[in-house]
Formats: sequence, structure tokens, C-alpha cells
Amino acid sequence: MTPKGKNTALSKGILPGVVVVLFLSLLFSSCASSLQKAKLNLAGAQDREKSFRTEEAVALYQKSLEEAEREIRKRPSSQAYMIKGLAEVKLARWPEASRSFSQAAALGDEKAEAWAREVSLLGLAISLQEQGLAGPALRLYSILSEKGKFSPVVQAALGRLVDSQLELLPALPEREWEKIITKSIGMVEKALDSDPACGYYHYLLAQLLGHGGKYRESFEEAVMARELGLPKLELQRDNDNQIVFCYRRLKESLAGEEWAKFSRNYRLWINKWKWPDEETPDWKRR
Repeated sequence: MTPKGKNTALSKGILPGVVVVLFLSLLFSSCASSLQKAKLNLAGAQDREKSFRTEEAVALYQKSLEEAEREIRKRPSSQAYMIKGLAEVKLARWPEASRSFSQAAALGDEKAEAWAREVSLLGLAISLQEQGLAGPALRLYSILSEKGKFSPVVQAALGRLVDSQLELLPALPEREWEKIITKSIGMVEKALDSDPACGYYHYLLAQLLGHGGKYRESFEEAVMARELGLPKLELQRDNDNQIVFCYRRLKESLAGEEWAKFSRNYRLWINKWKWPDEETPDWKRR
């Protein structure tokens, strides 16, 4: 047999084997790709959320959820259920997230069981509040904000608790405002002790201090919130409006060197943020 014949024989023998290997590789790759895509979409959504590209973030969270569901249909695992649950949390699908975390716990993820309980309680509290049972809902929010361990649940519960307290103010005489505001400030400060880098907690504190007439402190907390970052574009813009509100109030109340010093510091901040002037956040001129 000539060398050419040998090569022909080898190619005839090897080619089917190569095809089989390539086919199996593609098959296994396809099996793993849903989980990998779910992870990538989740990470991409988180990046876009940080830069306030909200619509893109929501779309990617939805894609992450779909890929996780596809993976679960093929090959259920605690990791797939955890990713599914995290995407559902970001989409505020609390009952579904609770079930996903419960499945992850059943498949061996230790922390998922606690997350499932907390998410379930938050979903219940929201449902109670929406159906007019404010008392039980507020008690659950309070428990979750004080004792919860899953950060998204703790933040959501505390935010709803603070909002509920602030909604009481218009119906009350002003002499009773201080008691409610002081109590709410204490709750937020306690949360900040556990997570001082959470921009959302600084945002809540800025809002409360503003309601209490403490405009310098409110301004400082709002600056902290902006620098640390907020989870939604609406919150960032509300926080910017709080900064401008505090600026206007301090302009009315400060004088002399005290105002001059504050004004210089304020100018440094707005230059950093590229605001065109003291009362116009950058997004208002777009």
C-alpha cells in the first residue's frame, strides 16, 4: 500500500471519529450553555443596573431567568435554582423567588433555605399591605429590616417601612412629626451600622433628615448616597433633587463665612458630577 493509500485509509477511519467527538462536544456544550448564559445575563444586568440603564437591566434579568428555567428543565441543580431566584428577586417576583430558593435548598444549598423564608415573608407583607392590612404588614417589614440576612429583602423591607412612616406625617400635627422621624432615623442608622456602604440606606437617611429640617446633615447623606451608588435611576434623580432642596434651604439659612465655606464645597461636588449650575443636575439638561 502506498503512503497515499495509507493517508486515505487513515482519513476514512479518523473522520467519522472526529465527527462524533465534535458532535458530542457540541452536545455537552449545549447542555452547559444555558447555565452559563444565565450567569452571564445576570452579571450583565447587574452592570447595567449600576449605570442606571434600567430597561436593559430588566431585559437581561428576564433573559437570565429564561436561561435558568431552560437549564432546570434539562438538568436541575441548586446553582440553576439560585440564579433563577436571584433573577426573580430583581424582577420583584417574590413568591416565585421563594419557591426557587426552596428548591435550591432541597438540592443542597445551605443559605437558600433562609433566603426562601425571608423572601416569602416579604411577599406576604407586600400582599397584606396591598389588601389593606397595614398593621401586620408593618410588623413583618420591621422584623425583616431588623433581623433579615438577605440584603435585597432587608433593603426592600426597610424602604417600605420608612415610606409607610412618612405617609403618616400629613395627617398628623407637626408636634408629632419629630417622634416618627426620630424613630425612623434610628432604624436606618441601625441598618447603616451593619452595611455602611449601602447607598440606599444613606438615601433613606437623607430623606428623613430633610423631613426633620436638618438640611446640612441631609445634604451630607445625599452626597454619600450619590457617591456610593443607588440601585435605580429614579432613586438617583430623587436623591439629586434632595441635594438641590438642601442647597436652597441652606442658602436661605446660612450667612457670612459659614455660607461661603458651604458654597465652595458645594461647587466642588457639582463640578465633579458635571452639573451646569448649583440647581441643575446633569440629567435635567439632556
